[in-house]
Amino acid sequence: MSALTLAVLLTACGGGNQTSIDGETGLTVSASMLPSNDADTYRFLTQATFGPAAADIARIKKVGYDNWIDEQFKLQAQSSHVRMVESSAAALGQPQAYAHNVTHSWWTHAVRDPAQLRHRVAFALSEIFVISTMTVDDGRRAASYLDMLTSKADANYRDVLEAVALHPAMGQYLSHLGNRKEDGTGRVPDENFAREVMQLFSIGLHELGDNGRPRLVNGQAVETYNANDIKGLARVFTGFSWNWPSAKSALDWWKCFWRTAECRDPGQDVSSMTGYSQEHSTSVKQFLGVTVTAQETADPRASLKVALDRLASHPNTAPFISRQLIQRLVTSNPSDAYVSDVSQVFRAQGGNLRAVVKAILLHEEARRPATASLSTYGKLREPVLRLSHLLRALPHTSARFTSGGSVPFYLADDTSDPGTQLGQTPLRASSVFNFFRPGYTAPQSAMAAQGLVAPEMQITNETSVLGYANFVATILERGWGQWNSESNNWDIQFDLSGWDSKVSDPTALVDAIAQHLLGHPLPDDERSQAVTAITAMPINATNTTTLAKQRRQRIQAAILMVAVSPEFVIQQ
Repeated sequence: MSALTLAVLLTACGGGNQTSIDGETGLTVSASMLPSNDADTYRFLTQATFGPAAADIARIKKVGYDNWIDEQFKLQAQSSHVRMVESSAAALGQPQAYAHNVTHSWWTHAVRDPAQLRHRVAFALSEIFVISTMTVDDGRRAASYLDMLTSKADANYRDVLEAVALHPAMGQYLSHLGNRKEDGTGRVPDENFAREVMQLFSIGLHELGDNGRPRLVNGQAVETYNANDIKGLARVFTGFSWNWPSAKSALDWWKCFWRTAECRDPGQDVSSMTGYSQEHSTSVKQFLGVTVTAQETADPRASLKVALDRLASHPNTAPFISRQLIQRLVTSNPSDAYVSDVSQVFRAQGGNLRAVVKAILLHEEARRPATASLSTYGKLREPVLRLSHLLRALPHTSARFTSGGSVPFYLADDTSDPGTQLGQTPLRASSVFNFFRPGYTAPQSAMAAQGLVAPEMQITNETSVLGYANFVATILERGWGQWNSESNNWDIQFDLSGWDSKVSDPTALVDAIAQHLLGHPLPDDERSQAVTAITAMPINATNTTTLAKQRRQRIQAAILMVAVSPEFVIQQ
């Protein structure tokens, strides 16, 4: 790819290319990178953050999309997830951090941390390189995995893959922590991680073109690997186990390999696994067309390097990862050209995720989707992203966060129940295949007939649709989070008083809330239905307390009707 082509891909937004220098920041601002209206700004922030917020809206209007992306990647998380789960556990009087402390930390970062793009990309990566607190229930270990993905959200893919492979949370989840070499008497290496690192984390099941579509030979898709590749790669991932702390270097190796009481150290939960030569296979390791020759002295790190280099450079990796990142950030059914363009950036930049994410977000298809393709463009927003949008948009307080502590946090709650909540809790998927598969399409549906996919539909049904609506209505009424015994209330409470002046004018109320949440009004038919419904809600009580409740209920109803509208639920 030429430098010119790459430059075009990284700045493709159409329009003119007039530039100016912002007097306050000194940044070069390109006219083509400035949003043309509020709807464009909201679309971008829905793709790049956990929900549009006033500060980011204003900043993009000032410096443009490209400069905002660059600024965001320079930001680091204000606090690590590990520190926050430790603070949460200490504040709640727990002996250690558990899965629910990770939930506290995830939501606090998603809603409040300014490094929105970094966290948003980390969330996308967490739905590709999946672990789950259903298995990894040690809060510090899971939080450390999130910290790793967050810090490497702008790193090279190869570096991410190595960090994932060596993290004890992944080692526990996919059972290659403590994976032992073959012994000649029937024991063979565990093949779990070897299989999933190919199928889910790098090359996928079938050979792909740069457009992400399977290559066909005689009308059939070509498999990328076979059982022998899995066996060869499984030998690579032998000998890796708990970190061997330098302070315990005098101990027998097996005590740290098995993490006996003598070698137990808190740092092992947040440190990369150590390669133990004593349990690493010295046999020939053949996979994906490469060979690690038999080793006279077992060298687990050398074997690992060959394997990860091969996976990162495989022709499939660029389109396989690029397409999934596009799906997680922008649209479920990207065009062949969109995937191909991003794949070329991935390959030209050596898998640099900062460049890849920038290419995804600035691509013409992300910024100005063609009107003719709107019927197939966009994505169903997964439930946690709808809630994060509401939390970032609606004024609220968290009593737990306000009370301070070493690292303040939201007393957020598990939201896994599809009947009464969201049917989804971050980092708590039921399997390594995430909450939903990237290629999922509802059977016997109109989308299936058109050859389209809708990953998030895999966790969507009649129960979850009604459950989401009831959940939003409930939290607007009573608040959200766990019960806070200090405030004697649900931890997060919404302040909707800013819309009280519009309560007597249902049309103005609906328009104001739609503009605040969507960046544009509701379509006429939905707007008319919302106005009619709110007009029918009384605000004529003579009792002051009852009247205040009636007025708030109108605001709650307007927010609810926007929050369940197709314009909010579908990202387009």
